[in-house]
Amino acid sequence: MKKITLLLVIIFTFLFSNTSWGEWSYVSKNLNGAKFYYDKDTVRKSGMYLYFWELTDYIKPDDLWGYLSTTKYIQLDCNIIRFKVLKIQTYNKPMGEGKQEFDFTVKEEFTNPKPNSVREVIYNKICEEYQ
Repeated sequence: MKKITLLLVIIFTFLFSNTSWGEWSYVSKNLNGAKFYYDKDTVRKSGMYLYFWELTDYIKPDDLWGYLSTTKYIQLDCNIIRFKVLKIQTYNKPMGEGKQEFDFTVKEEFTNPKPNSVREVIYNKICEEYQ
């Protein structure tokens, strides 16, 4: 009986817990005031790629959908600084908290960040730290 109770407690803990992120590391903000972070605890290297979560925290809700933050799971090629977004999640509160509005998998090709963009700054910093 104790094993069943323990198992049920563990299952319900995971089912009803909010998404828990590690330590978000602030990198920069854009001209619109949106702040950009990445999660140091999720950076993983596999072959020639780095994988990690990044967070964008907006200062006002999105005009169309109303979300205040997005998290993206990124595949990064540090050899030529190109990236691919693998997953996007949007939230109705800052810092990836609150109700998750959208959660979808993206099928996009590798893209190079624009020169001198926040993304270029973030990805160069991550590549310097983890390569």
